[in-house]
This record gives sequence, C-alpha cells and structure tokens, in this order.
Amino acid sequence: MLIAIFLIVLSPYTAFLPTIYMVYKVLLKKVTIYKNPWNMGLLLLFVWSFIVGILNKSILSTLASIGILVYLCLSIFMQNFFKDENKVEKLFRYIMYFSIFSAVFGIVEKLVFIKSNDNILTLLLGVASKATIGHRIYSTFGNPNIAGHWFAVMILLSLYFTSTAAEKNRGFYKYITILFVIALSLTGSRGAYIGFLAGLPVYYFLNKDKRDSVFLIFITIPIIILTFMPPQASNIKNITGHLLDRSIVTRDMIWDGCLDMIKMKPIKGWGLFGILESGANFISYDGLVYHAHNTWINFIATLGIVGLSIYMYMKFYLFKSLWVLYTQGSKLVPLLTGIQALIIGHGLVDFTMLAPQSGLIFMATSAIISSLATQYLLALEGRDLMNAYNPLSKTG
Repeated sequence: MLIAIFLIVLSPYTAFLPTIYMVYKVLLKKVTIYKNPWNMGLLLLFVWSFIVGILNKSILSTLASIGILVYLCLSIFMQNFFKDENKVEKLFRYIMYFSIFSAVFGIVEKLVFIKSNDNILTLLLGVASKATIGHRIYSTFGNPNIAGHWFAVMILLSLYFTSTAAEKNRGFYKYITILFVIALSLTGSRGAYIGFLAGLPVYYFLNKDKRDSVFLIFITIPIIILTFMPPQASNIKNITGHLLDRSIVTRDMIWDGCLDMIKMKPIKGWGLFGILESGANFISYDGLVYHAHNTWINFIATLGIVGLSIYMYMKFYLFKSLWVLYTQGSKLVPLLTGIQALIIGHGLVDFTMLAPQSGLIFMATSAIISSLATQYLLALEGRDLMNAYNPLSKTG
C-alpha cells in the first residue's frame, strides 16, 4: 500500500502503475466483484462510451472508454480491501503523509522560480510545466489545477485528523494543514479554491468537534481573498476597457462552444475525445481544448444525455450511501461528504476526473463510500435477522 500511494503522489505518470496491479487482480478474479449501483453505473458508462466512440468513428474516444473500465476495476479493488473504517483512516493518513512531500516540493518549486525565473525542478519528475510571470506551482501533479485539487482534499484530511488526534498531537496536524493551505494558495487554481470553499462548510457542519472553529476561519480567509481577488493587469480587457479574469473569459468561450456541440448531438454526444477532436469547429479559443471545464457540460457534450443520466444515477447512489453512513453514525461522514462537495464545487469550472491523480481520488473515495455503506446495511440486516429469531425480542 505504501509503495502504491508513493507512486500515485509522485507524478501523473507513475500513478498508473498501482492501477495496473488493481486491474490485474480484478480481471483474474482474485477479488469479489460486487454488483452495486456504483459498479453497475461505471460498467454502463464504459459500454455507452465505447458505443459512442464507434458511432462517432473516433478511435481515440473508443480507446479512451477503456479508462472507465480501469476505474471500475479500481472501485472493485477498493471495495474489497477497505470495508473497515480503521483501514480507511490508515489509507488516508498515509496519503496525507506522502502528500507533505508534494506540498514542500511545490513551495521549493516556487522559491526556485523566484530566484532563477525558471521551473527546472518539475523536469526532474518528468513533468513539463511552464515558468511564467506569477508562476503557478505544478508540484508533482503536472498541472496547477490538479495540484490545487489534491491539496484542497489534503486540507480536509489534515483537518479530520486534527479533530480525531490526541490533544498532544493536534498541533502537529494543524501545522500540516497550514502547509497544505500554503501549497493550495501557490497553485493559483480558482477552481480548487471554489471546491475547497464548497467542501469545508459541509465538513464543518457534519463534524461534531467544533473546537477548531477559529483555526478554520484562519485558514479559510486567505483562500476567500484569493478566490475573489480582482483581476490583475496580466488579464485581458473587454470592449469597454474593463479588466476581466482570463480564466472566466476562456471558460465562457469553451462553455458556449460545448453548448453548440450539445445542440447537434444531445443524445449520444461526441465521444470522450470529441471536444479535442471537434471542439475547434465550435469553440472560439486559440488553443487545444481537452474538456469542457465543467463536469455536467462535459458529460453531455461527450456522452450525451444518456451518459449524464448514468452519471447522475451514480451520484444519487453515492448520496444515498452517505445518508446510510450518517444515520449509522460513521465517523468518516464529515470527511467523505466534504470531499464529495469539494469535487462538485471544483467541477463547476473544471473536469478533474480527466487527470489520473485527481480521478483516482474521486473513484477511490466513492468506492469507499459504497463499501462502508454496504457493510452498515449488511450489519443492519444481520441484526434484524437475529431479532426475528430471538424469543426475547418484540419481533420474535
């Protein structure tokens, strides 16, 4: 497990290696394959995306559908080995510890850029990043938005362990939290900021431990300031000469173009790589566009209404599973629900599932939610069965 986590955190290229092992285990039936709505939804997405790729005569889109099959194998593997909350906590703790390296690496990356106006550090990991004015750190993730997404999730993890740690260790986890906040800030990812501001209130509301309210305010203020900071002089002007945030303008172009694509193929969509292959005909943006920068628009544009319906079915199942965990008093509910809210928030302006590391976070946490909810439901059924044959029970 430690090697797998290290490879996932190290770079987007090495992140594939543990996934290959999981696929191997599942395909050789070394694990139990659960027929729950989450897994069935992923299977349907795979089949539908494969069909859509063929209908659109796109080799890239057809081959890319295999990625969904890989995610299905990942989910099945996680559901087999993380049925217990203590094991899940152990997994999250190690992920957080290894991510400290990424946070420190990102901060050093920024310092090196300030000193030499270059970004040579990331090349050591095989991650090509652009050293520009106001450089946004890539750390070990190959993209500042993915780095921001990862660090935002790590903040929630460190906050969780702060609230569950013994009093003498709480200070240690608070320092780790501050480290991740600094790293998140240096990514310059507005989408990750929005995701964090969506996930943190959910985590706080569901967390019974309110001792760190002041600390939460302390770490949230800089993210709020960065999120709503006025556009800088490096951004572009509209026709009236007013400064506009470049990220907002470019996303508006992409969304308009994708909506035009949806109008042409609303049912089946254009395939998983349809935006890259056909987007230039619709999107008035000078550059390659790989996705719609919005989860919901991306699903409709690539897999049509059918694909979006399958995804919504899967999300509905996740919310039902989270409700089961909540009603049964699971201690992981604040964290897992906060991560899901963060993913939804970031998904309003980005499509982070496309990248291996952030995609693994989404799939792994979703599979864990499904697995834990299944264990609670089985326990409830077992108790009901025992009561049915207990002569001392009211139902016996």
